[in-house]
Amino acid sequence: MAKHLGKDTTKKNDVNVSSPLRSEFGHFDAVYVDSFEQYQRKDYYKILAQNKKSVNLWAWKNDKANAEFAIICADKSLEDVFVTLSDLTSRSAVMDSKNVKVSFIKDVKAYTGHAGWYANNPANFMPRGEREYYPEVIYSDGPVSILENSFRLVLLEIRTPKEIEAGLYSGSVTISAKNADKTVTLNYELEIIDAAMPDTENYLFDVEYWSHPYNVAYYYGVKPFSDEHIGILKQHMSLYKSLGGHAITASIVEEAWGGQTYGGNNKIHYPSMIKWIKSREGQWIYDYSDFDKWVQMNKEIGIADKIICYSMMPWNNVVSYYDESKKKMMRLRANPANANRYNGIWTPFLRDFVKHMDERGWFDSAYVGFDERRNMGAALDLISTIKNKDGKTLKVSAAFNDFKHNASIFNRLNYASVGLQQIRDNLQDFKSEVKSRRDKGQETTMYTATEHVPNSFTRSIPAESYWTIMFAGSLNATGFLRWAFDAWVKDPLEESTHWSFPAGDCFLVYPSSREDKARESKFTLRLAKLDEGVRDVNKLYLMRQAGGKIEKEVDDLFSLVKGDREDCYEFYTMSKTNIWGRKAKWLTEDGKRDMLTDMKKIKEKILEISKEYSKREKK
Repeated sequence: MAKHLGKDTTKKNDVNVSSPLRSEFGHFDAVYVDSFEQYQRKDYYKILAQNKKSVNLWAWKNDKANAEFAIICADKSLEDVFVTLSDLTSRSAVMDSKNVKVSFIKDVKAYTGHAGWYANNPANFMPRGEREYYPEVIYSDGPVSILENSFRLVLLEIRTPKEIEAGLYSGSVTISAKNADKTVTLNYELEIIDAAMPDTENYLFDVEYWSHPYNVAYYYGVKPFSDEHIGILKQHMSLYKSLGGHAITASIVEEAWGGQTYGGNNKIHYPSMIKWIKSREGQWIYDYSDFDKWVQMNKEIGIADKIICYSMMPWNNVVSYYDESKKKMMRLRANPANANRYNGIWTPFLRDFVKHMDERGWFDSAYVGFDERRNMGAALDLISTIKNKDGKTLKVSAAFNDFKHNASIFNRLNYASVGLQQIRDNLQDFKSEVKSRRDKGQETTMYTATEHVPNSFTRSIPAESYWTIMFAGSLNATGFLRWAFDAWVKDPLEESTHWSFPAGDCFLVYPSSREDKARESKFTLRLAKLDEGVRDVNKLYLMRQAGGKIEKEVDDLFSLVKGDREDCYEFYTMSKTNIWGRKAKWLTEDGKRDMLTDMKKIKEKILEISKEYSKREKK
């Protein structure tokens, strides 16, 4: 049975049915397109003008290569469209087709502006203004239906085994349809370099995508941290692990970020995994049930070597708890400006938390996390006074932008992330900090967020995501951070628009349809390019360790990555369309073109260095 991937995903384009271009290929055809670029429904003629029937790809061993193609429909709709994969063959070896995956890409509707900030839109009014469809979700291997005068994008992904023989492999994909006599075949060549990527847990450059496991439960309508929820989360977080993620997000208070995320019909959008309870006798009790299930599951997957706990400074400094004597939820305000009150509230928690982490054997993985907060000194001072059974104190992590003028705090952070624009404004100082912190065993990452440009929103072209990681690599950062992995809106597969942030800002993966039997999370095209960038930066970091000529070539390549100014790639500012909104920044067509050109050159150069590196490794 053919599947439509969501509502109206193959909507007819407004095109000239008698176009001579289409008469050349009959009812349908297929061509390769540029996976760095973005193709919307309105780009039908742009796709139609393509004629690329083969493509050259490359990868290391234990790596991935990908390409994108479009199936183009003329004046007849196609039913049950599916793709058949060949094995890959070289002169002396065969790679089984099980290492190849194709996925039809689903369009999602998105608001084209910037919805504004939560503080200016407390009622969560959805923005009014123009929406467009964008290719977003790497959804399913089909089969699908494609309506006449439209096209469907498909992602081809090849995973190279660790033990595969290096060399040049040939493969093909063949597209068929139930109601078409013809088939279309696209060929590709894959050059496997004689060098091996490390497993993701051994990456030299990793990612941290903040997660929202409660939102996963809300979306699927299951009880948080029930067996059913845990089953869904295992696939969900295994996908995160495959990207190089290993730090997990844990909440220790209700609404650590002020309720910005979608929370279904729940009053609390992001609950605390640790429930604060005040007994009838006035004693503090802490229920770790959700927290323990979350951490244990991730430990079993092989991640959670960092458990980032948010936060001892929640937005508005509010701590909610259940009062047994009053039988209702109560609130405390724990402002670090009032040290006595702040310490009085947090000291009992920290002592109990440290003891619990010792008992579970998780203490060395635990970090107290802070999100762009000022006046952190009181919290850090208190943390430093609470020691575990071995005399250690909890480590500290923060997204922290004031690294230049507040070095006394920044230097105390074991793990720190700085925003793109703050890095640009203080580029040389940031690079010096990265080097200094590396020497002291401290990690320093870059993050992107709303109003940064380039970015990884629904509307952003995929090349922007790849550039983002390349720029972070050029800074010698230890990784990349982003909010968020999965803070889905109400019906994300229909529309990615958020009431406070640019569409797609709050999630890099999508859920499956609620009706699907298999409940599994799916890549976006932008996440696929973030992942490609992460793998390529890891190649570069690894090759740089070889020293000599190759080290210089890697450094020279990183010096080519433009990004020291916001206008390195031309952008325009879109005026707000709602009273509470903010201006949106998007690359111009010239900016997109320049970025596409630059990123292709970067990819070509990485291939050149990889070939030199593989020859050196053989000696």
